[in-house]
Amino acid sequence: MIRLGIVDDHPVFRLGLIRLFERESDISVVWELPDVTELFTMLERIPIDVLLIDLSLGPDQDAVGAIEAVSRRDPQVKVIVISASLDWEAANAARAAGASGYLPKDLSTADMLATIRGLASPNFGRASFRDLLEVKGRTNGHHPWHNALSRRELQVLAELRRGKSNKEIASQLGVSITTVNKHVQQVLKKLQVRTRSQAVAMVTAEPWTKTKLTTGVRLRERA
Repeated sequence: MIRLGIVDDHPVFRLGLIRLFERESDISVVWELPDVTELFTMLERIPIDVLLIDLSLGPDQDAVGAIEAVSRRDPQVKVIVISASLDWEAANAARAAGASGYLPKDLSTADMLATIRGLASPNFGRASFRDLLEVKGRTNGHHPWHNALSRRELQVLAELRRGKSNKEIASQLGVSITTVNKHVQQVLKKLQVRTRSQAVAMVTAEPWTKTKLTTGVRLRERA
């Protein structure tokens, strides 16, 4: 069971997340807060595995400072930043403070759930977040896996991010389930992950993924 804490100043968004996670058997929201004022009291009183926190919590609320304090005090807690905007400076600051991931608020339900599960796993966590920032610094955001995957593998990965099953992907692409199974295994191998959830988490944790993934498929289709 992944025990989740939420810090966000929008009550409707918090309620939406709570309703979403209520339907999942392996995720439980144990508390939610509008700001960081009571954060450490709640962490001490009710331990969690994952903290979802918005960077924009209003005046006099230092979300980055809170992330750093949580990471220093409770290093076993995975901190995932949720934000309405994709800001590289903010992502860098969050990562430097100890965050494990940075996710846009407009992610699909399937993407958000897969990312939380992937980043919450003991052997995943900060590696993908670190890589996304370091690779961007070296290559202007062009991640090596983007070139490693074939056109069809990019299409399969895009469908995985939408939460599609292998059967649904086969129907969508007009190929057999056996062919899709092979493509999925190649995607996992090239991304160096073991599960579909980890694959989705790795690419979803990268703020440029939405445009890069779909653009890459389109460009290779034209080639």
